[in-house]
Amino acid sequence: MPVFINPFTDFGFKRIFGQESSKRILIGFLNALFEGEFVVVNLEYRDKEQPGQTKEERGVIFDIYCTASDGRHFIVEMQNKNQVNFEARALYYMSRSIVAQGEKGDDWQYEYCPVIGVFLMNFKHKTLGEVFRSDYGVRNIKIDGKPEERKTPPELAEKMRMVFLQMPLFNKTESECVTKLDKWTYLVKNMEKLKEIPWKAQDEVLAELEKVSNVAALSPEERHIYEVNLRVYRDNLAVLEASYQDGHESGFNEGLDEAKEKFALSLLKDGAELSFIAKHTGLSLDDVQRLKNDERMHENQ
Repeated sequence: MPVFINPFTDFGFKRIFGQESSKRILIGFLNALFEGEFVVVNLEYRDKEQPGQTKEERGVIFDIYCTASDGRHFIVEMQNKNQVNFEARALYYMSRSIVAQGEKGDDWQYEYCPVIGVFLMNFKHKTLGEVFRSDYGVRNIKIDGKPEERKTPPELAEKMRMVFLQMPLFNKTESECVTKLDKWTYLVKNMEKLKEIPWKAQDEVLAELEKVSNVAALSPEERHIYEVNLRVYRDNLAVLEASYQDGHESGFNEGLDEAKEKFALSLLKDGAELSFIAKHTGLSLDDVQRLKNDERMHENQ
C-alpha cells in the first residue's frame, strides 16, 4: 500500500479538498492556481447535493463560496470526474451554480457571484488539445467586416470561467518545479508514488497535506472504503483511456457500466452489503440486487 492516498479517487479527493477541517489545503491550492490574480483568504463549503445532481456525482463536486483579500466574493466549483462529453457537462454544472443563486421576487437584479470551475483531470480530452492548463471564459466574437478589435467588458467576462488541468500533460520533475502551481500539480499527480511530501519544510500547508493524505492515519473503516474507491477508480480510468485512444467516445458509458458491474460482482462475492456496493460503485440498489439475483441463478444452474 502506498504511503499517501490517491487524490483522484472519490474518497481521496473529498478528504484532501472537500473537508471543513482541511480547508487550508484547498485555499493553498487555489492561491497557487490563481497566483498574481487574487488571493483567497477564506472559503466555506456550500450544499454539495444540489437539485438534479445524481448519486454518482455527489462527493466529487464541491460548491465553494470564496472571499478574496480585496473583499470580492466568488464561487469555485471543484470537480474530479472522468466522463463522456466532459466539456459539455462542465458547462452545465457551471450554469447550474449560477442559476442556484437566483432569488425569488421582483427586487432581485441578477446580482450573482462569479463562478469559477476548476476541473482536475487525470486523463486527456481531445477537445482541449495537448495543453496542461486551459482557461475558458466569456469572450466577444469578432464579426466579419469589422476588423477593429473588440474587447469583452471585464464585468461580463469574469462572470464565468473554467480552468481545465490535464494532469497527464504535466511532466516536470521535482527539481524542475519552481512556481507554487508547479509544486501543487506535481504533488497531486504523483502523491500515490511519494514517500514524503517535498517542500513541506518551507510551507506549513504542505505539512498539513502530508498528515491528511497519509494512509496510516486512516481508520480501519476509512481504509476499507478507500481501497474500494481505488479499485473502482482504476477500472473507470482504464475504460476512459481505452475510449480516448480508440476515439470511440460513444462506447464510454457502456464500458464504464461494464466495469462497475464487474467490480460490484467481486464485492458481492466478498459478502459486502448491497448499500455499500451501491454507494461505492455508483450503481443503483436495484441494479446491485439484479446482479445478485443473476449471480444466484448462475450458481444454481
